Amino acid sequence: MLSLIGRRSGAAISLPVRYEQHAGTLIVVSRPSRQWWRNLHENTPVRLTLRGRARYGHATVTRAGQVVVVTIRLDAEQPGLPPDRGRLWWRWTKAVTLGEIAGFAAPVVVAAQLGGPEWTLLGIGPLLRGVAIVMAGAVEGTILGLAQAYVLRAALPAIPTRAWVRATAAGAVIAWGVGVLPIVLGERILRWPPAVLVLLGLILLGSMGLLQARVLRGRAGGRAGGRVGGRGSGRVSAPWRWVVASAGSWLIALGAFALVTTPLWQEGQPGWLIVAIGVLGGAVMAATVAALTGAAFVHLLPPSFQTERPMMTSLRRKRP
Repeated sequence: MLSLIGRRSGAAISLPVRYEQHAGTLIVVSRPSRQWWRNLHENTPVRLTLRGRARYGHATVTRAGQVVVVTIRLDAEQPGLPPDRGRLWWRWTKAVTLGEIAGFAAPVVVAAQLGGPEWTLLGIGPLLRGVAIVMAGAVEGTILGLAQAYVLRAALPAIPTRAWVRATAAGAVIAWGVGVLPIVLGERILRWPPAVLVLLGLILLGSMGLLQARVLRGRAGGRAGGRVGGRGSGRVSAPWRWVVASAGSWLIALGAFALVTTPLWQEGQPGWLIVAIGVLGGAVMAATVAALTGAAFVHLLPPSFQTERPMMTSLRRKRP
């Protein structure tokens, strides 16, 4: 069976075909009256399921007398992500890295500017400073959510940008709310039971991924979310895995941030230097979390996923 997506209608088309294989080339012969081949352009990128294995190639259509010959040149098999997923991972990594760098600059600047002794006035300085940092964290979450949504539109167009951005911003607010507790409470937080501290750590790492997974589950798994990349059908595989992947990615990214900034931040440094060190650490953190969450995201996409407009086919040898 040969399955393809209509170039204009976007509808799935399936029809029985016979093919011959010569090394890395497949030959499919059809009558001109059968219109399916018109969905192919010159050197069209295609995805095939050949004897149960996913393959990629390029199709060319030629007329030979009373028949139409479709020649599909198979690409060499390569380990790792298929081309579409590899491109999506790179797009995600670039966009999320830039978005997180820009967003993280907000709480870094606020924390540096509000670190002076004047904020200890009347003993309410730490609380006000914590609130200001959390508000800056909302800005970070909004920018990060917009960067992620920019890439999501290519993979899961049914995901509403507003819902994703709200979930990301809310997750950032919760995470920063936990993160500023040492600023607000000081050494008193060290007297809390270890179980409570562990729970707070889990909330800090998992809040954003949990809220985002709710959007994935509620929107991408339904009927509208069945259309992936504008073509084909499928759903996000086990959205709860995104929670684990996101939390693990942020844990590693925050560790990278600490490795960069801890040796560089010193007492009495000017504000501009504090900000510069924070942005440097934020860039390392951003690149780390972008690469890790991108790898997790592309593996959660359904097998029918594609990022580009060109049609993708599924080809199987007809059983006798």
